[in-house]
Order: sequence, then structure tokens, then C-alpha cells
Amino acid sequence: MIYYLQHLEKMADFCEEFKQEITNLCFTDPKTKKLCSEPIDPDYCWWPRFQEYLEIAQGVVNICDMLGIAHLDENKSVMTEYILFLTIPQAINERKYFEKCLDFIKDCFKHDEKEIRDRIQLLDIEEKNRLNEALNCYIEGCNYSTVAMSVSAIEFRLFSLMMSKCPDSELEKLTLGQLITEYLNNKQKYGNVIPKKHLPLLEHCNTYRIFSVHPKKEKITRAIATSIINMTFSFLLDEDLKHKVKENKK
Repeated sequence: MIYYLQHLEKMADFCEEFKQEITNLCFTDPKTKKLCSEPIDPDYCWWPRFQEYLEIAQGVVNICDMLGIAHLDENKSVMTEYILFLTIPQAINERKYFEKCLDFIKDCFKHDEKEIRDRIQLLDIEEKNRLNEALNCYIEGCNYSTVAMSVSAIEFRLFSLMMSKCPDSELEKLTLGQLITEYLNNKQKYGNVIPKKHLPLLEHCNTYRIFSVHPKKEKITRAIATSIINMTFSFLLDEDLKHKVKENKK
């Protein structure tokens, strides 16, 4: 499994590592040990080590807009183009072109490094684990699994919020649907801890969670999976919700 959230936090360093290692492997004369402007193999982008780096870079760029950071949103399309160039031997047939692709992506993530780190630090370790699984499923095109794992992360946060306001061991026995019903029927009991803007999201996610894990005819399309995982990030990266958990635990 690729830990996309961790790579998001350190993507600038990852791009530099990618560039340095491939430069040493593919743009260094094995006899003289000197750097070359052209690769020692014109098809070097198909080397296993290159592909390992590329898979991670491609995935991170693909999901970077889920963080809701404007600068990344604005530059995602250009970064995607540079990722595409890295898959075409003719597009990176000189070292300067290869480096240009990675330098642009590196600079984009470096620009937002602190904001990315601050967003991801809003997540608990369990939420990170579930989201990483959801992201791996999403990248692989597994729409049903994407929804199931995304919503399980929402369930963990909802449970934490309700428990922080009104500790009750009985809550542990409830499914997500039951947790939502319990909260909606007793909002004052739980201090209205969930903002109104997120209530439709919870019900929407629960509906598709049922579709994703039960053998019914409803199909989970790519569009639905994309919508659910984006809403999951919106919910979990809401600073007000995270602060409420911390305040209520004091």
C-alpha cells in the first residue's frame, strides 16, 4: 500500500529524491561517472525504479486537490501534464526536460508545504490509516472499496465527536447509520457538535456505504466514488470539528 498522505506532506523532498536517483542511474556515464545531457538508455522511463517513483508521483498529483488548497487546485492540470511527459521517452530525451518536469511539481508542493502539513495534522492516526486505504482503492479504480473505506473514516470521526461530548459505551455497538440516527434524534444531548452543513453529507455517505457493501443492484460509479471521497476529506479536514473533539476531551 502507498501511504499517499505521508507523501503529500513530503512531496517536495520526494521529487528531489526522484530526480537525484534517476539522474545518477540514467544520466551518468558508467565509465567516466560524469553527468550526461542525454540518457544512457532512451527508454529509461520504463526502468522499474523509474516506474516505482512515477507511480507515487502520479497518485499524489491525482489526489492533491482533495485537500482543498487553492494553489494546488490551480496547478493540478499543469502538474498532470508534466506527469504525462514523464511517461513519454521522446518528451524527456534530455536531462533538462526530465528535471523540468520534476522541478515544477516540486515547487508547487514546496509552496504549500506548511498548509499541507497543517491539514493532514488534523487527522488522527486511525483516520489516516482509513483514508490511505481509501486513496489506494480510488487510485486503483475500486469504487466500491473507495466508498466503504472513506465512510469508515467518517464513522470514526463521528463516533469520536459524539463520545467526546457524551461518553457512552453503547455507542460502540452502533453502525454508522445508527450513529447518524442517534445523533439526529438527540442533537442537543450531543451539544449540536456536528455543524448543519455536514448533516446532509453524513446521510448521503451512509446511503452509498450501504450500496457499496451489500449485494444490491445499485452501481457505485467513478463519479459517486469521487464525490464521496472528496466529501470525506471536506468533513475530516474541517478545523472546527477537530477543535471540538479536543475541547470536549479536556
